[in-house]
Formats: sequence, structure tokens, C-alpha cells
Amino acid sequence: MPTIVQNYGPIYGEAVNGTVQGRPNGSVYVPISNTIAILYSPGYVKTDSGRIMWCDSLGNNSRGIIVAEAQDLASHIEIFVYSDAACTTQVGTARVNSAGSFNLDNVYTVSNYSGSLTTGTKYYVRAQLMNNSTPVATSNAEEVEAV
Repeated sequence: MPTIVQNYGPIYGEAVNGTVQGRPNGSVYVPISNTIAILYSPGYVKTDSGRIMWCDSLGNNSRGIIVAEAQDLASHIEIFVYSDAACTTQVGTARVNSAGSFNLDNVYTVSNYSGSLTTGTKYYVRAQLMNNSTPVATSNAEEVEAV
């Protein structure tokens, strides 16, 4: 009699290609790690009524692109502005969106900005994926100029 060899699928709760078996329909994507990146920064920023805004050299609103993957839907994105390239001296921060909003491909304005910017000064902007006030992923630092 021939022997039949049959492979079994993933065990309940086992991660396979970013999908966890046993979640609804087995289709909820869970990334392998937390990641965040600023994929596009127009190079200029300005402040207006407690907001920081991506803009062009003339101060016209422009869009930035931030992409993040989070293992926990309670995570959120914050933007940090620094006065130095090493990102050691923070001059402002802003919360981008509520928990669960990760891929931001049309970001003009970041709300709740605390800090001030001096026109003509170079700053460095970095995005962080936050979970319970703890950074779980940090983006590259982008040089911007305040207008």
C-alpha cells in the first residue's frame, strides 16, 4: 500500500508571511516588524496656528509621504523636529493621526504642533511610530528649511 504524505497548514496563531492563522479569515496582515519611513519631504516647513505644514520654498502647501507598518493597531505616528542633524536637540513635536492610521500619502498639515520655527533656519524632521508613548520604529531624518 502506498504511503500518503500530506503537509498541514500553519498551526493556530502561527505567523506565516505576515498573516496569522486563526485571525478572522486568516487574512489580517501583521508585519514582521514595526517600520516607518518618510518617503517624500518637500524640503520646507512652516507653522500656522499650532500646526506644522509641509510646503514649497514660497510657503505654498505641499504634500509629504510617510509610510508605516505597525504590529499593534494602538500605535500612532508622531513627527519630531530637531535643530541638529544628529537629532539630539528637539525643538517641536506633533501627533499626526490617531491610532491605526499608518500610511500617510497626502500629508499637508500635522496637528498639535508644539514648538516654534525660525524662518530661513535648517531643521531636521523625523517620524516615529509610537506605542504607549514609546517609539517602536524611527524614520530617517529629513533636512527641511523653515519658511
